[in-house]
Amino acid sequence: MGEGATKNIGLRGVTVADSKISKVDGENGLLIYRGYSIQDLSANTSYEEVVYLLLMGRLPTVDELKNVQDIMREARPLPTAVVKQLQTRKADADPMDVLQSAIAALADADPDLRGKERSDRVTSSLRLISRTASVVATWFHLSQGHDPPPIDQEGSHAFAFLKALWGKDPTLAEAHLMDILLVLHAEHTFNASTFAVREVASTRAHLYASVAAGVGALSGPLHGGANARVMHMLRDIGDEANVEPWLRHRIDTNQRVMGLGHAVYKVIDPRAIVLKQVAEQTLTGTRDQRWFDLALKVDETARRLLKEMKGIELYPNVDFFSGAVLSALGLSDVFYPAFFAVSRTAGWCAHYIEEERAEAQPKPTIYRPRANYIGRSCGPQGCKFVPLEQRGAGCPCGDSLNTCEEEVGL
Repeated sequence: MGEGATKNIGLRGVTVADSKISKVDGENGLLIYRGYSIQDLSANTSYEEVVYLLLMGRLPTVDELKNVQDIMREARPLPTAVVKQLQTRKADADPMDVLQSAIAALADADPDLRGKERSDRVTSSLRLISRTASVVATWFHLSQGHDPPPIDQEGSHAFAFLKALWGKDPTLAEAHLMDILLVLHAEHTFNASTFAVREVASTRAHLYASVAAGVGALSGPLHGGANARVMHMLRDIGDEANVEPWLRHRIDTNQRVMGLGHAVYKVIDPRAIVLKQVAEQTLTGTRDQRWFDLALKVDETARRLLKEMKGIELYPNVDFFSGAVLSALGLSDVFYPAFFAVSRTAGWCAHYIEEERAEAQPKPTIYRPRANYIGRSCGPQGCKFVPLEQRGAGCPCGDSLNTCEEEVGL
């Protein structure tokens, strides 16, 4: 690539690795986990089955599933040291910052951390997947000034997570809804957070350091938090009567309609199809139905207006409906990215193992891309060094630390 040539900013469309874990077909609206469609998995499996599928490459037998469930249940309670660390955080700390630091601390309590076998890594992954949910539930209570919740070691992962959040048993329908949410968000190929996990894993950093990097990436507003922004939009609209004028102004002023469109899918996100159906079944007749009904009205109206006013077609993504569902399950907006991490830890762990063990590549290799230097140049020998006392008045910006664009004889 020559000097000044256009780079692929953001690596959009650039294939950087092979993977056996998942496939997204954006043209046809398909999401595949290890060969199985997301529609089949969300309709027929539990989150624990999907965890096994992602980590092991196949669906479990009855005995294998029981073993996974037993390991995850045993791991649910947080180490005392991690709870004490959580109790030192400010109540208004961002849940993603809290989660990232807690995941790093959880490494201290994993006896298989330095193990060499694949089975060691899978066992560590199951512990981390289980405890990530416990961290989020614990912080949910601590951030409100409450005591850490008891962590139930019975029931499914979805059931125990909701029970820890609510302090009471969820209904079977509520636990089933959470199970589907977890399955839908468990994996989505090489997005920003998964790539962060794999890049760190390629350095031979351990599992917890790599997953903590994924949490850091997900905390960024361009990656996580889209479902929270959908809920902000719905609250701003407030009522179905306001939908069309609100959207007309939004589109006319070239502002985005949250939850419509996707970086990969050119048609409707298959996860949105599943979630829309499940949300309709679960929320109908509840006090939270109003947000779901409002979302349906926004979807229909926005798609019509975008085609009418801009000549474009955009479709809802998974974030469009998940905000209303998470709200119905009692999570505040600030915790939406943390829920995302609770689910996605399964995919991150699967990618860590695949990267570390080169299960889809000829050999493990550290990521080392290039950057083209476009900064100051004074010729092949570099710039002449000017002693401190000869550098004049400095930047016209004064004492600020803003970038100084003017040449000042340096």
